[in-house]
Amino acid sequence: MEMADITIHLEPVINERGMARLQSALNDLGEGDELNIVMEAADAHQADQVTEILEAAGFDYQPRGSHDGRLYHITARRKVK
Repeated sequence: MEMADITIHLEPVINERGMARLQSALNDLGEGDELNIVMEAADAHQADQVTEILEAAGFDYQPRGSHDGRLYHITARRKVK
């Protein structure tokens, strides 16, 4: 079975449209699939909004900053039952 690796960019601003794209992607992800969420580091304070959606949908996630400090990444996978 082939796994998916999906990336969603929520920059330059995090808005309702981006949150709707995130929710849609979560609905499409299967077990073992990985979702990479990218936002500008300046918007990292809004990451709580993203992580709340991930937690409610049953995903584990790992946040990290980019090496150059410009971007903030969240890698998410569906929790194994």
